Amino acid sequence: MDEDLQKIEDELKCLRPARVPASLMARMQRELGPALAPVAAKTNAIRWWWVAALPAAAAVLLIFNLMARKAGADRPVGAVSTVAAPSDETLKPVAAENVLYAAEDEGIVTLDDGRPARRERLHFVDTVTWRNPRTHASLTWSVPREEVRIVPVTFQ
Repeated sequence: MDEDLQKIEDELKCLRPARVPASLMARMQRELGPALAPVAAKTNAIRWWWVAALPAAAAVLLIFNLMARKAGADRPVGAVSTVAAPSDETLKPVAAENVLYAAEDEGIVTLDDGRPARRERLHFVDTVTWRNPRTHASLTWSVPREEVRIVPVTFQ
């Protein structure tokens, strides 16, 4: 399976976007030129706002990152688990998640030994994410899963 993923990754590395035809660029400039003239005048004023806004945005992101790391220590059961990936050329699993999206109670059944039990049918989606630590390429794989549980019942 690693060979198949490597082949796909090699093919994707070879792909390059097509160049935009010069005729299309000229047509866009011709048609959008009058509409963009008022915007160009405002651009210089707006550009200075970004100079002040970028450090503030970076500070907010830093605070959220620190809060997320602190909250990750007391993560509840069933949450996404993260694994640190070593830096080499292969894809490594970095996250796994099991999501329960439906549950059906199929009622009381009788076991072979005559005891009553409740049958439950649970539907999950299992998602695994792989990432290449060097190129940051990622692959996400989701698989549906059905689970049937027999839970013994005691009537008192």
